[in-house]
Amino acid sequence: MKKTKLVSLLLALAMVVALAACSGGGAPSGGEPSGSGTSEPSGGGAPTGDAPSVIKIGIVNPTTGPLAGFGEGCPWVENLLVDYVNNELGGISFEAYGDTKIPIEVVIYDSESDTTTCSEMAQKLVEEDKVDMLIARHTPETVNPVSQVAERYGVPCVGIDAPVDAWLAEGPYEWTYHAFWTLDMMYDQYSSMWEQAGFAKGSGAKIGILFANDADGTAWYNIFADKIKEDGYTLVDPGQYPAGTTDYSDVINKFKSEGVEILCGTNTNPDFGSFWLQANQLSFTPKFVTMGKAYLLRADAEAIGADLMNNNAAEMWWSPYHPYTSALTGMDGKTLADMYMEESGREITQPMGLKYASMELCIAALQNAKSLEPEDIRDGIAAIDVDTLIGHISYNDEHYSTTPLAGGQWQVVDGNLQLFIINNALNPEIPTNGELKVN
Repeated sequence: MKKTKLVSLLLALAMVVALAACSGGGAPSGGEPSGSGTSEPSGGGAPTGDAPSVIKIGIVNPTTGPLAGFGEGCPWVENLLVDYVNNELGGISFEAYGDTKIPIEVVIYDSESDTTTCSEMAQKLVEEDKVDMLIARHTPETVNPVSQVAERYGVPCVGIDAPVDAWLAEGPYEWTYHAFWTLDMMYDQYSSMWEQAGFAKGSGAKIGILFANDADGTAWYNIFADKIKEDGYTLVDPGQYPAGTTDYSDVINKFKSEGVEILCGTNTNPDFGSFWLQANQLSFTPKFVTMGKAYLLRADAEAIGADLMNNNAAEMWWSPYHPYTSALTGMDGKTLADMYMEESGREITQPMGLKYASMELCIAALQNAKSLEPEDIRDGIAAIDVDTLIGHISYNDEHYSTTPLAGGQWQVVDGNLQLFIINNALNPEIPTNGELKVN
């Protein structure tokens, strides 16, 4: 009798385990705030014919820290696409699972703007949350570590919003595909603005460069230092400074003593803010400033100060005025910006267009894939050939696609900073809405 009861108990237990294995995980969340997610795995890479209950997309977002401005709008943007797929399309179907439509969800963690934390959170998404895909975005400090985790674990990954050169430096890649501009493109955009401002190539105009010794700064430095000299400008190079420096007096004095007319670089907002305040105190006033990353966002520009920021120029990755439309949803930049203003009372940021596009690319990859096997999703990414909110994306043999650039300039209008598109030399389809000004 005891033996019979034991056998019955074991059989019952075996049935429970089998049912749990077939369940495929928890219900879709429709997007979770940073640090959250469902408690069960999605069943990524499920065998043919065994449809999982949900598709998980893992994101590491700089919600806090010095890059937090780039992380704004998360998970609001992601939820728009999650809701569209789940409510409008009813989910995504795959050849391997017949007519079954599977919903998507996002699981998001905060990188704290730190590369080590970013790696740890990406690893957590893979090992604990069992995500089917990763998104790597918002500067090399976040994109590169997430890409490396994707490569280590063999997880399909969509990258965006980091210079292609800085991303390629840590390749080659098998599982990650990236979209953004190259630093050759960026140099062409900046030099076009220099010429527009009256500093022609071959003129010998003195250009001072300001680059930190981080991944982003090093990638820019390696391109810009050579090209400035090749184009007949005079390079003033104080060397790369340690990220997080607080005393820039030696650099500023070198720029002053050598008569720098144009200041060029890429910096975090805290680094450039410290430099620019000290430059003002030491009466270093170049005629034209082109600076990447430091003040792309209104909040970052205003943190430095309207008077100090007047006429400082930067690149424009995306704006509500860009003429591109999502083939997936029909969304355009103006509509997205209006929606965000209505719901948050805040102006949309450039990186939010990239957030939207990264989700579009994930969905396009899934629609291309035969199943949720990692290799099939990866092949689905490789096959992308689609119009997005930020322009057309189609990857080359090196796993990247370039995205459009324009030139912008902050100008004080009625006491308030406004960012105008003042140069469209690289992409004439992007309309300008302002005139360049020189100090």
